[in-house]
Amino acid sequence: MAKTSTTTGSYVYAPLVAKLRRRLNKPTALPGAFIDSEYNLARTEGISRMSVRRAIDELVREGRLQRRPGRGVYVAPAGAGAAKANGAGRVVQIVMPNSGLWLDTARGAKEAGLRAGVQTQIFDAHNQFDSDLDAIRNLPSTAARGAIIVSLHHRRFAEVLYELKLAHYPFVLLDEALRGLEVPTVMADNYHGGYRIGQELIHRGHRRIAFVGDLHADTVRLRLDGLRDALSDARLYFDRALLGRVNILDPVGDWFPEIDRVTRPMLDRPDRPTAVFFSHDGAAADGYRVIQNMGLRIPKDISVVGFDGAPAFRWLTPSLATVRQPAREMGVAAMEILLALMDGDPLAGRSRMEAGVVSRAARTPVTVRDGSKTNGHEVSVAGDVESGDEIPFGPEPPIGSSIAAAKETRNHAEAAWHRVLPVTWQNGDSLGPAPGVAGDSTTKDTKTTDGSRSAWRINRAAKSADEIRMADRELVEV
Repeated sequence: MAKTSTTTGSYVYAPLVAKLRRRLNKPTALPGAFIDSEYNLARTEGISRMSVRRAIDELVREGRLQRRPGRGVYVAPAGAGAAKANGAGRVVQIVMPNSGLWLDTARGAKEAGLRAGVQTQIFDAHNQFDSDLDAIRNLPSTAARGAIIVSLHHRRFAEVLYELKLAHYPFVLLDEALRGLEVPTVMADNYHGGYRIGQELIHRGHRRIAFVGDLHADTVRLRLDGLRDALSDARLYFDRALLGRVNILDPVGDWFPEIDRVTRPMLDRPDRPTAVFFSHDGAAADGYRVIQNMGLRIPKDISVVGFDGAPAFRWLTPSLATVRQPAREMGVAAMEILLALMDGDPLAGRSRMEAGVVSRAARTPVTVRDGSKTNGHEVSVAGDVESGDEIPFGPEPPIGSSIAAAKETRNHAEAAWHRVLPVTWQNGDSLGPAPGVAGDSTTKDTKTTDGSRSAWRINRAAKSADEIRMADRELVEV
């Protein structure tokens, strides 16, 4: 029976490391000579495959051994030790459901890996859910010594990640902060992205704003939180009847039937919303079909906003207004964390980079038709902008305000293994003023000041971290 360890396991694989070193010191251990397979070493030494892998990892890092996928372990080429000092020869796999949004993420990770001498493999499941899960489950048996995994936001996906964590396999999760499972995570500032969308829609005169998305995803709940808080801070009411919850069994399958099921009834109402915020660009593309099938026009009859900035949906007509996730920057951050984990730093993922907003210097002002201003910042309320322009928003909530306090409390409640990156607004022709609104739609009643913060927001900011989590769950389950 294979010996195992419930702690570090170092006493299990240390004798194998010493044995392999003695073998490598012999004159017969020529560069490129075959040593053995991990399977045979585990069987002959009577230890687990994981212990064998750790022993070999140590010698691979030293530049004395080399893995060859599907063939086994070999003596490293001459001079590999110096290369290993710079990370050469290590392999990292990026697992993603499709290459759409995440292609730039893979490129960013690959560039960061190349600078460290790391080889990058990309597994694209081409929207095959089970293939993606199998690829993740089999990672410990591949040549990849670590992985960057794009979330599928599904219960079965979380179960596979739990298995991977139990195997002590180093990985970084993209685009989700799992509840109840502490893993290194890189994600965009979804909350602030939702808040920005809410601000812009309010400035354009929208008061009845619908939200459509899969609320099982942590990122989607944060986007909804941001929208609701923007409405609340403007002393506006979010109508629960305009919350469209889609139930997705296959996260990489066809979403259109579900988008149609929840969107059509809202748009059939006599008091239908004037704008719909779809939780991501793919859902927004399906929303376009629903809206156009109903004979409505975008943006004249209904405004549409997405989230992600995925290149695959730039073909939409009219062009989609969306929030762009910093995909390439997320890939770079994920690779940096993963390399530290692979080097044995157990706290590598515990740095939190709080990047709340894009600096105002990076924003391109869009002139208002009548030249009016809101809170000292120009805003666009008439939709007369070119696609791709960035729209400056009102000032960020001042320090000490209820929303700032609530967000700080939420940050403390989250696991420390997050690196949060900023998002960028991308204007598009799908976002117009609310019907019947012309000029500056922002009224005195909707301007945001400390004194106008709602009692609900102030009370919520004072709640403990656990109570905030519970309140969030109750909000999205109505």
